[in-house]
Amino acid sequence: MTIRFTLAALALGAAALAGCDDTAVPSGGGQMAPSPAGPPFIESMDGSVSNAAISSCSNALDAQTDGAVRVVGSEFSQAATAVYMRVGTNGAPWRCLVSNDGSNPSLMFMGSEGSL
Repeated sequence: MTIRFTLAALALGAAALAGCDDTAVPSGGGQMAPSPAGPPFIESMDGSVSNAAISSCSNALDAQTDGAVRVVGSEFSQAATAVYMRVGTNGAPWRCLVSNDGSNPSLMFMGSEGSL
């Protein structure tokens, strides 16, 4: 009797763990959503943003994360240019503030920390 109970408990535990996959795409089947409490996540390209700014941000993020980095948007400002990127198969949202000449890139994760 205890052997059957133990086997049943093991089977139930294995079934519960089978659903754990930290590389899975979010439950909606799409990309990870930006945090609703954060600033807007821009997914259109501003023609005023330089290639130097885009490359600087992309390279900085690539050095700090695992997974492919895709630039999905940008926004020009005299104060700081913003470059918006997604990383990995789950499309984790990131923003980089940088000078338009590509100097001083500053990265910020824009997803919900609870989604990690």
